[in-house]
This record gives sequence, C-alpha cells and structure tokens, in this order.
Amino acid sequence: MAGQGIGPLAGGALMSKRTQLLFLVLAYNEEQNVGRLLESVCALDLRGYESSLLLVNDGSTDRTKETVLSFASRLPVFVHDHPKNLGVGQGFRTGFTAALARLDDADVIVTIEADNTSDLSILPAMLKQLESGSDASLASCYAPGGSVKGTTFSRVVLSKVANGIIRIFCGVSEVHTYSSFYRAYRVGALRRVMAHYGDRFIEEPGFVCMVEVVAKLHRQKLRLTEVPMVLDGAQRKGASKMKVFRTIRGYLTFSLRHFFTR
Repeated sequence: MAGQGIGPLAGGALMSKRTQLLFLVLAYNEEQNVGRLLESVCALDLRGYESSLLLVNDGSTDRTKETVLSFASRLPVFVHDHPKNLGVGQGFRTGFTAALARLDDADVIVTIEADNTSDLSILPAMLKQLESGSDASLASCYAPGGSVKGTTFSRVVLSKVANGIIRIFCGVSEVHTYSSFYRAYRVGALRRVMAHYGDRFIEEPGFVCMVEVVAKLHRQKLRLTEVPMVLDGAQRKGASKMKVFRTIRGYLTFSLRHFFTR
C-alpha cells in the first residue's frame, strides 16, 4: 500500500481551528463517476468545516486516481493505493486507519459512494445531527421520507427484504438502511469503537462490512441517527460493483450469526 499526499494532508497534519471534514471515498474503476462526484463535493458550502478528501484506490486499472488528483488544486487530496482489488472490507480498514491518524476527536469523517449516487444535498442535515449529539448519521433510502429510483424493481425488493431481516436480527431499531456507504461519523466516537475491537472492527471482506460496522457501533451504545435520502441509481454510469445475490446472502448470514452470538 502506498500513500500520496497533495496539499495540507501531505504534511501529515490537518492544522486549522475549524473542524476538519474528511471525505473518505473507496473506488475501483470509477473514472466515469468520480469526477462528477468531486465536482459536487467542491460545490458544497459547508461553513465551519475545512474539507479534504482521502481516496482508497482499490486496484483501479482505469484513470480513477488521475481524475481524483486533478482536483488537488481545489480540494486537499490524499491517496492510498491498493496494488490490486482487495474489496470493500479492506478498503474501509485502510481508509479509517489512515483517516484517524490525521484527525482529532472533534473532526468528522464522511464516507460516500464513488459512483455518484450519494445525495450530497442532505449532508448539512447529517452534520447537524452530529452537532446535536449523534455519534454517526446515516443516509437512509428506507427511512420515512426516503426512496429508491433508477434501479430495477427486483433489486429494490431484494434489498428491502434484506434490510428488514437485518433490522430484526441485529436489533438496531433506530436504523432502516444498513448497507449504504454514505455516513458521517464523529471521529472521537469512531476512534473509541475501533480501539475496542482492534483488528476485529471490520472482519467482513465485502459490502457486508457496512452492516457489521452498524452492528458494532450499536453494541458499543453509540447514538445512531438517519437522514432520509432519495437513492437515484440513474446517476451511476456503468454497472454497479455489488453482486446483488451474493451480497444479500452475506447480509443474511451475518445477521443470523450476529443474532446468535450477541
């Protein structure tokens, strides 16, 4: 794994009186999408926050990394390269470890999908929840007021069923959407949970790790809240990297295992 820094992050410290907001993006061959995503990030007006970006480039063979680095004059950028595609679980292990090494407890990490399906217009509401005492705010297409469009009916049904079963067996009644990358975390709270679990914080290798993170935050009694979001699959160019049936099977297997071991 290699790191490349551009701007303030390259010096190894984020020095500012304002709260640091670090966008953590995992990407595997997202050249078609990540540029539009970063245009939206650069257009945000997040007063009181100093924004930067950490990319975990998970073995991309296209120009994903070069596209991200082209924004370095507009947004401080830090890149961690995986020499090959290692998957979502390892991507978040790399990203969270690198982010926490550079941030203070009062700062914020925002994880977003690289495929441009994260609705950044709801980010101020998510940050408001953190400011009001939440430890993590989750974007939720299944919370009241949220919805899904631009994807197949069968995929929506499967996802809803899986989320419902996860909600029952994981016992996290305050959460309706478990699989989305799009979340805002208070660094101090995340640091405490990661210290408690150590290398076991993320054990699942694929997309199921996002369910695992919610379950472990809940076990440590962190305050989790949600902001409803419209998930628009039409904003994505190219195919989703998630294998639907394999991932849903993983969700269910994890939920049952979690239920019988908690």
